[in-house]
Amino acid sequence: MNPKVKEAIGIQDAMDNLAAVMGINMDSPPPIGIVRNKRIVTDEEEFGPNNVQWLSEEGSEAVLVILDATYHAIHQHLFGLYESPEMDWQNERTRKGIAAMMSLVGESAQKMDVYLTYRIGKPLLQKISDREEFRSLQHFYTNRFEKKFTGGIEGAEAWEGEWSENEEATLLDVSKTGLKDFETVKRDQEYELFYIRNEDGKPYFNAELLRNIKLTCDFVAEEESFEEDPLLKVRSMQDRDLLATAGQILTECHPAIVDFYKIARKLPDNELAKSLSMAVLALFLAANPRHLLQNTIGKSCLQYFDDFHHFLRRSMRTSEYQKMIAYPDKSDRIAQNLLTLTHYLCRQFFHRLGGIRQEAIGLIHRTMRRGEELKQKGKVSLLKGETLWNQFLLDDEKLRTLLAKFPNGPLFKILDLVREEHDEDAIVPFDPIGQQNLPSRIYELSCNNKSIDVLRIPSPTRQSIINKVEVIDEFRGFLRSLSAGSVHKKLLLINLQDRTSWKEFARSRALENLHKSAEFSPQIAVITIPKETDFYFQNNEYLNMNKADEFLIAFKGQLATPEECGFFLPIPQKELTRFVERALPLIHTHFFHSKNTLTRRNREDFIEIFYQFLILKCIDLIEPDMISFTCKDAIDTGAAQLATFYGFIKLLTDDFSKKEEQDFLRWLLYTPALFIRERGIDPERFNRAISALERCDGEIAERGRQIVKDLSELYHANTFKSLDVKHQ
Repeated sequence: MNPKVKEAIGIQDAMDNLAAVMGINMDSPPPIGIVRNKRIVTDEEEFGPNNVQWLSEEGSEAVLVILDATYHAIHQHLFGLYESPEMDWQNERTRKGIAAMMSLVGESAQKMDVYLTYRIGKPLLQKISDREEFRSLQHFYTNRFEKKFTGGIEGAEAWEGEWSENEEATLLDVSKTGLKDFETVKRDQEYELFYIRNEDGKPYFNAELLRNIKLTCDFVAEEESFEEDPLLKVRSMQDRDLLATAGQILTECHPAIVDFYKIARKLPDNELAKSLSMAVLALFLAANPRHLLQNTIGKSCLQYFDDFHHFLRRSMRTSEYQKMIAYPDKSDRIAQNLLTLTHYLCRQFFHRLGGIRQEAIGLIHRTMRRGEELKQKGKVSLLKGETLWNQFLLDDEKLRTLLAKFPNGPLFKILDLVREEHDEDAIVPFDPIGQQNLPSRIYELSCNNKSIDVLRIPSPTRQSIINKVEVIDEFRGFLRSLSAGSVHKKLLLINLQDRTSWKEFARSRALENLHKSAEFSPQIAVITIPKETDFYFQNNEYLNMNKADEFLIAFKGQLATPEECGFFLPIPQKELTRFVERALPLIHTHFFHSKNTLTRRNREDFIEIFYQFLILKCIDLIEPDMISFTCKDAIDTGAAQLATFYGFIKLLTDDFSKKEEQDFLRWLLYTPALFIRERGIDPERFNRAISALERCDGEIAERGRQIVKDLSELYHANTFKSLDVKHQ
């Protein structure tokens, strides 16, 4: 056994390794690798050319060494518990948890015996359970812990039982079985599947996966002290944000609120009036600084704002509201007053500005600075990036260095969901806006001499079953508010979900149906630009498509049959074809110097740049008053697109020399994931955004005037002349 490997593996890596082993599906065994000589991975996306030391079919010794180190780390962890004077040996939860950990150890040994036998083609010379580190751990647990626990140890069957695959949890139909991969859960990529059931009403996760989550949360302590968690202040910041939001909504809706209270007393039995009254009262309480977390031990501004949202939703489900919408009577002044207040509240809920941007930027910088200190072991580095975009990448690495010390935020959120469903004995639907992932107004775009508000809107839907989705009431109210008054407004909702995916098709269809509906089509236009397909990631059949002409042909093919390839573009096909035929060669010429060969990164940048020009074209044709970039939750894909589009327009019209602009871009990228899921933005989304912006920056700096001149011919005359973007 290599002692250096032992020292390199901590308890977090050890638990990750056990989870990776238990996530192996023997119906279709994946290749596995070893990253940085200490982590077992089964996801090929993590196989980097400079990171993987072992792949399947290269002999078993390397992976056996890692397993030895894994069991050694768990042994050391248990020894620390055994020696700790603070260990509560009478605690039933502790006893059960340690037993579950050891059960996982036993199962992992048996499973890897089966896996390695399959991969190598012959039985191992020595079973994993007969190796020194495993037996040493076994002996320590079964002999030393027995004397400590009242009633003896548990889980002995894990050391002797036969391992067998769970036949009911195969991946023959992934849309029915769903989540088994613990690594995917840790990366928080498909957490919505913990809310959603399959068509048969069964969950997408099994008991084994849930056990791994509980083990990780219960037994892997962060290396840093509790006080140093960079996200401890997030809830207080959210509280202050909603204090500001409540004040903004009350100010904007003041005339409608005054009119409402003039008639409210005359409607004692009207459920709509009662709910609206409670909603407004909750807003006043949320707008009172006495209810900030630092000023009260009672309900906070955040909780009162939740109450406002609850009562607003309830008001739209009342029979009175439903009757007024179904049978509108403009002569009924009371009904019009109630509808006006309801829809104004909905509008300001989606149009809120908030008030903690500078605080959030400060949190991001503190997290990066602390991460840099950790990387330098307490010494602040003066190393700077060679370019602005290289600096973004370096700063991102610093931020993730600190967040890696507190990796379980998303897992705790999943456990909270499971406990909530258990306590309430009801399925909690996937409803991002209803689960404190609130929409907001982010920045302002000028195009065609018109100001356009850019909004951040998570998917405005509720979903309990994978094939059944409903648009939430407050979003319908928001759309109705856009047709109120003499000046009608329109929202362009840019849906970034993959309508070809079983996970996202139903949500995409629900949003696209709004575009087609007679009631809402005047207020909303929906386009779908997929960011989850093989073509977007240049995977599988597109992986080695390095010839530029082949890539361009494939790209044109995607847009020749857009809906089959995941797009929904309510643009006349002739107009779309004309745009594609002219835009693709121009991008190839100006941003890639007409190269005959395009690397995978080149092609990914090409796709990202084209998408920005396509979005501009849709804005040019539809002329909206507001636009939103909407994915399932506007945390990763949506946030990256918000940032990319902002950066793209800023580069076309100005530059990023000001620190204020750079900090705003960081705020766009990081804040949603930090505040909503307590993690960093998905690294791949971040890297795609920075890479595309770096490509644009270099080429626009060199020949910006010619680029703008040639590309402006694809749009209306005033589009590029008036193009600008600024903070709200």
